[in-house]
Amino acid sequence: MAKLLRIECPPSLVQRLSIALREYAEAAYPPGCSECGQVARAALEDAAGLLEAGVNQSLPYMELNRRLRAHLKAAVEYYCQQPEQQVWQAVLQQLLSGEAVTQAQIEVIERKIT
Repeated sequence: MAKLLRIECPPSLVQRLSIALREYAEAAYPPGCSECGQVARAALEDAAGLLEAGVNQSLPYMELNRRLRAHLKAAVEYYCQQPEQQVWQAVLQQLLSGEAVTQAQIEVIERKIT
């Protein structure tokens, strides 16, 4: 039985995580890279798709294979290197550590950036 990482947070943060996964997959594993790289890229794109589907279905949480955790962390680090995304790093890391992120936490961040 595969161990799962529970993703429990507001849809807006799930969407950010999905964007981070897609951007990282594109940068780290461009088309035409090694076979291993293509497998990693496909896994990241599949995970992003699962997250997006969960948001579309209004699921209260989603679960991803824990084997992706290192890739997820790298994707968050890559995404949060962009100056306009740095404010999201703490809650995204909290999410990847298996902790729930609340709408109140998101609202605090959104107030900071507006």
